[in-house]
Amino acid sequence: MSNRRNARLDALEARLTGPKKIALFGHRNVGKTTLLAMFYRQAAGGLVPGVRLAAADPPTAEYLAEKIAAIESGEATGGTLSETELHLRLYHGPARFELIVKDYQGEHVTLGSDEPIQEFFAGCDAVFLCLDPEGSADPAERRRRQQEVENLLERYIEKSEDISTDRPVALLLMKFDRVLAREERGSVADEAFVEDLVDRQYGMTRHALRQHAPDGVIFAVSAFGPGADGNRPPSEIRPMGLEGPLGWVAEQLEVRDRSQMELLWSLAADDLPRLHRCLAAYEKRYPRSNRTYEFRDRLARLERKKKLRRLGIVAASVAALAGLTLGYDLLGYARATAFERDAGNTATAVAARWSELLANHPTMPYILPRFAREAADKKAEWTVKASGAQVAAGSVVPDLEAKLEAARAQAPRLAPAIREVEKSREQIRHDERWKEVYSQANSLEAIDEPSKGLTALDGFLREFPDSSKRPEALKLAQGLKAELETRRTAVERRVVDDLARAEALPNASLADLIERARKFLDEHPESPYRQEVRDRLDDYLKRLDDRDIARAREFSKRQPTSFAARIDKYQEYLKAHQAGGRYVSEALEAKDRILREWDAHAYRQAHDYAAARPDDAAEVARRLRDYLRDHADGRFAASARAYLDWWDKVSVPNGYRVTLRRGTVPASAGKYLSGGGPDLGVTLEVAGATYGPSPVVANTTRPIWDYTFSQPVVWKYGDPITIRVIDYDWSASEVAVLNSRQGDPLAMRLLDNTIKLAKGGGVTLTFTSDFNMPTLAKPE
Repeated sequence: MSNRRNARLDALEARLTGPKKIALFGHRNVGKTTLLAMFYRQAAGGLVPGVRLAAADPPTAEYLAEKIAAIESGEATGGTLSETELHLRLYHGPARFELIVKDYQGEHVTLGSDEPIQEFFAGCDAVFLCLDPEGSADPAERRRRQQEVENLLERYIEKSEDISTDRPVALLLMKFDRVLAREERGSVADEAFVEDLVDRQYGMTRHALRQHAPDGVIFAVSAFGPGADGNRPPSEIRPMGLEGPLGWVAEQLEVRDRSQMELLWSLAADDLPRLHRCLAAYEKRYPRSNRTYEFRDRLARLERKKKLRRLGIVAASVAALAGLTLGYDLLGYARATAFERDAGNTATAVAARWSELLANHPTMPYILPRFAREAADKKAEWTVKASGAQVAAGSVVPDLEAKLEAARAQAPRLAPAIREVEKSREQIRHDERWKEVYSQANSLEAIDEPSKGLTALDGFLREFPDSSKRPEALKLAQGLKAELETRRTAVERRVVDDLARAEALPNASLADLIERARKFLDEHPESPYRQEVRDRLDDYLKRLDDRDIARAREFSKRQPTSFAARIDKYQEYLKAHQAGGRYVSEALEAKDRILREWDAHAYRQAHDYAAARPDDAAEVARRLRDYLRDHADGRFAASARAYLDWWDKVSVPNGYRVTLRRGTVPASAGKYLSGGGPDLGVTLEVAGATYGPSPVVANTTRPIWDYTFSQPVVWKYGDPITIRVIDYDWSASEVAVLNSRQGDPLAMRLLDNTIKLAKGGGVTLTFTSDFNMPTLAKPE
């Protein structure tokens, strides 16, 4: 019975929390797909008052969009070939419904069919029965359609607890615009006409709805509106009656949800988690419904009532348990007291009995606090007595310190007894320790290794400074110490003698001798041979100091140009003698002197090369970079960097301002009948580019131009230069040409100088420019 009830409650919860399934029941060609598409088109576009329909997922939106696009383009609607599940959201006032509707092939509803759509119909929350009054005029065919509806209704009635369909059912008269056109009623269909039409054509279905679905309704609808031609939509789509079914199904779903919530409350008033889940789904579906607040208040009252009932049960249980616990604790205390009074029980057993009482009765401190304190005091008292007896008997008492400390904290009055136990234990420990130390100091091992016996005696005296055995321990220690001193002195003498022999060997390692001497001084701080070894160490250090500085001096004499290695040699000396070598100042001065020599030497390599081959600026720059690499802060670093800056500029194309100042040509340079002299101008060719001509100075052999070429002359290291002097009298003719020397990488110098054209006889030209050659500082 319980399983059947749970199954019913689970089904009821699934209907309240899950999406609503809407059955669109109709045979082929009745217009189900078109009706679904137009429902979505009108309700989503705001053309159905009070209702909005939305696609809940992309597949649904794409399916409906495809159908609507075909209708709006005027295509004839075709039959549906496959079953398609559509997920929609219906908004009606403040309510929101998650809907599942299936589009399917109409033949699947024929009598005797067992297609999957039949299972979907069985679990639907509302049903639209779609019938076409303009379908077949054959009475047998109409009866067949009504029998299909009858088969569906009978399945609903069979599963209901009464003889109703147990869900809202509406009859949709499809394509009603054609009925109106046939009856010549325009676009108006009054209720009496619709009722009469249903009675005449679908009397069987109407009778079944009156008997088993008294709340069922009839809607006359047209998805296309007037003017449709068969399955082809009219040019202007004007749907009829679509607002009625959508509003009705929303209202019926809400009414059914309220009744199902009431039913759930009557069947599962004690199942609070289920009520919470169903109410949460109801609140989400109807967020501002008054019934929501009523259900929420009812659930709160039910929770309070259930909580009070639980608290009453808990209180009664606690009271009963407290009574049982009180009796149990009193009985335990009485038994422990009787055990204590029995003279035949040892102190250890009595202490254990009081400990067991406290351990086995954890509620006693709360229910009988006075008895619990007395039991704790008894436990402490008998623990001290038992410990004293065990210590006196020579037994080992585990965790004695902790037990005594706990007893002292529990019962301060036991402090004298505790001190007596501690004294007894300390005396026993003292005697056992002295036996051990005395035996070790007089053993054969102490003869071979006196230090072990001496260490044992020292530890005993530190542990027991007021011991009565102190005089005897000191006498034993003096004998062991004298023997130990004699042996240590002999060992130290052998070490010093070994050091002297090693010193006398040829090619003796000074570093090894120094290490051995320092090790002796560290390990024998009170040796009588310390001064002798210290003198030897000073001699070793002096010899090592002289040897290392001599190596550095000799290397500098042999390798005067190996500057880095010379510096390293002196640095090695400083590192080896940083604690106080006698030649530290000399080494530091030598490093500075070598660095200055190295600086001048490295710079001189570049300077002398520049003086000998000034045109090879690339090699000069390379040598200066080598200099700066090792002497970034050298004395000639500024001069080197200035040259390298100039080299970086000339090694890539750069523009220079060039000014043609004046010139001279021989008197024979003029043309016949040229007047007072030639008309002279100058052009430049640099790296294939032509600059000029300059202004023409007429009738003179000593022209003064003072002309700056309008465009900067672009030149880089290695580019050739050609200078042409042209006479423009009568016609342009060359007076003289100067080509820079072949292979001259610094041809730009011509344009900052007074030059004589080799192929121009007595022709000279004077130029100035912002090009200049750098100069290197002379090395000291």
